[in-house]
Amino acid sequence: NSYPAIVADMLSGAIACIGFTWIASPACTELEVVMLDWLGKMIDLPSEFLACSGGKGGGVIQGTASESTLVALLGAKAKKLQEVKAKHPEWDDHTIIGKLVGYASAQSHSSVERAGLLGGIKLRSVPADENNRLRGDALEKAIEKDLADGLIPFYAVVTLGTTNSCAFDRLDECGPVANKHNVWLHVDAAYAGSAFICPEYRHHMKGMEKADSFNFNPHKW
Repeated sequence: NSYPAIVADMLSGAIACIGFTWIASPACTELEVVMLDWLGKMIDLPSEFLACSGGKGGGVIQGTASESTLVALLGAKAKKLQEVKAKHPEWDDHTIIGKLVGYASAQSHSSVERAGLLGGIKLRSVPADENNRLRGDALEKAIEKDLADGLIPFYAVVTLGTTNSCAFDRLDECGPVANKHNVWLHVDAAYAGSAFICPEYRHHMKGMEKADSFNFNPHKW
């Protein structure tokens, strides 16, 4: 309980809007967009992640970090389906989905693997280094092998603050690799993301401008 939280609760009660869906609850939607921009600015996300940037950015509240990882995967899957169909109109969805492959560190949370299962795609577990970090060269090697085997890399997860050891994957190395191969890069900072409120911890975010999506749990810490 804090003074800002009490004021926020009073404000929410006064609005008296039942938040079923974005389209049916415009007051909630507007408040969500504005508040998540505040949150993005608080942790110093690149402006492209914010709705106020005028681009394609903007935050969405999900029930859990696990949902966020799944939603990002489904977005990446839909995007890649469109891209591949444009190049190979003769391929159907089943053919393309059978070739899709995603990547995550062996140290990633189990929710990442679960997102792959729910999304119906192959998900590679990429070995981490001696400090439990996913490195760019390991990701590159995995992607190159799958490309040689005729598969379609489309999604990669970088974890900032793994649940089991608080290791930080090398986002600054993995980002350029993902961008080079047109792979959607999702950053999972569920546990450690709140630390980025403090400027002295933001060096762990180096390379964030290379990412396509980002999630963290504001209630942690």
